[in-house]
Amino acid sequence: MGVSDFYSEFKNVVIDDNNINFGLTINSVGYKSILQNDVIIKSNKIKDFRFHYKKGKVSNEFKLIYITKGVGIVCFDGLEEVEISKGKVLLIQPNQKYTYYHLPDNDWKEYFIRFETDAVYYQLIRRFFPSENSIIDVGFNEELVKLFQRAIDVVKHGLKSSQVYLSGMLFHVLGLIISESKNKTLEKREEQRIQQAKIIMNENIFNAISLQEIASRIGISYTLFRKNFKIYTDEAPAKYFHDLRINKAKQLLIETTYSIKEISFMLQFTSNDYFSTSFKKAIGQTPTDFRISELTKNNITKQPLPPKGGVKER
Repeated sequence: MGVSDFYSEFKNVVIDDNNINFGLTINSVGYKSILQNDVIIKSNKIKDFRFHYKKGKVSNEFKLIYITKGVGIVCFDGLEEVEISKGKVLLIQPNQKYTYYHLPDNDWKEYFIRFETDAVYYQLIRRFFPSENSIIDVGFNEELVKLFQRAIDVVKHGLKSSQVYLSGMLFHVLGLIISESKNKTLEKREEQRIQQAKIIMNENIFNAISLQEIASRIGISYTLFRKNFKIYTDEAPAKYFHDLRINKAKQLLIETTYSIKEISFMLQFTSNDYFSTSFKKAIGQTPTDFRISELTKNNITKQPLPPKGGVKER
């Protein structure tokens, strides 16, 4: 990323038609990524009291945090510190004092959503997450990561009716967390490793990372990685990663003004011609034809501006 600390929070400031929502109001979404040996507790790089180790934080909103990398500590309402790690979800409830931080000898990555509810959904969430100190083990789940990433894209690009869309996505996130936490004990270790590999692929769509490096990160040989990936996904890892990049290309073609050449470069295709050929083989249209047909179909006359500096993280 070029810097060791990276924190991005996108506030949902779009005013929807008639201010419609589903009883849930999403205030912001984002992610935090910290490289090894960066001590966030006492760092002056992010001056935000929500990370202050001594003061903790009290807020009138829910905060849902999904940790996909690293090990840390959380403490609720002055209770004993508890270790948290990748695959864990924290559900911070309104007016609940808490503090948490990552351990400096690990890389750290988390996704989060801040939201408020009406009285009905407040009670519903309390019913499904009865503990005041909610730490939920969902393991590695690619679908959950994609939902957080999509929520960030929706808010970042200011898509119309985003509040309605985000409310529906939050329902999906909460339901998935409940389901995965109940099924977690039945999942096999190797399946969890493949889920971890898929998350690494999702988070490195814009980076030149090899399948061998992914296998090394999840702690198995490349041969076993390819074998197990095929078992659990019915696809070869190379094809799966390739399809992820094609799908991201579709999104960028519709939602940004990046050129075909820029998208090809961002998604690590070896050449613009190879990208166009691969895209047409997968989608049935060239990137240019796809963009024109989709924009025409949705009556979009002006595309949103691309994010400054592109989207590149690792």
